[in-house]
Amino acid sequence: MKKLILPLVLVAAAPLAAQDFEVGVFVGRQTYKDFNVLGVTAEPESKTVTGARFGYSIVDIGPALFQLTAGFQPEAKTSVKSSLGSGGELKHKHYSMGAMFNFKAGVAIGAGLEYRFEKLDDGSTSTNYGRPWMRANVGFAFPTPLVKPFVGLEVAAPLTSKSNETGSAEDVLKSVAPKMQVGIYAGLRF
Repeated sequence: MKKLILPLVLVAAAPLAAQDFEVGVFVGRQTYKDFNVLGVTAEPESKTVTGARFGYSIVDIGPALFQLTAGFQPEAKTSVKSSLGSGGELKHKHYSMGAMFNFKAGVAIGAGLEYRFEKLDDGSTSTNYGRPWMRANVGFAFPTPLVKPFVGLEVAAPLTSKSNETGSAEDVLKSVAPKMQVGIYAGLRF
């Protein structure tokens, strides 16, 4: 039995030793949902946001790349236009964990799911909002020997959103959470 343990450990550990890491930066536009409460309309303005992501490839065979990801978007502030005049400011940031599949033959095409832990704050109310997002990208990786730079277009949208605009202050805040991100994602795989 002891003679079988070492080969099993080596077979299980070998794929881990050959994995790739990815570090990337996202820069793009984030749009928010408008809302109407008791006849008062508010529209958060679209905002340019930045974010960082770390990926760990668990499968990298030929053109197939499957990785686990973790991301962070620092706090972004956007103005809110209101039908009453001054609408205030909305702050938003998130942390995320997910998985991504890329098919990297010539032009790389990818899709993935992530769970975002979002924090929303309008100055008087703040809340946390957890929800799944889908990401899709198309891009190109430069074939260099050691480090592989890549660049691409990425689109992300939540799979769920809050539509209750007349509930608690936290529910109203969740109802204006981001509804889409579109931008450039670039980084290095090594």
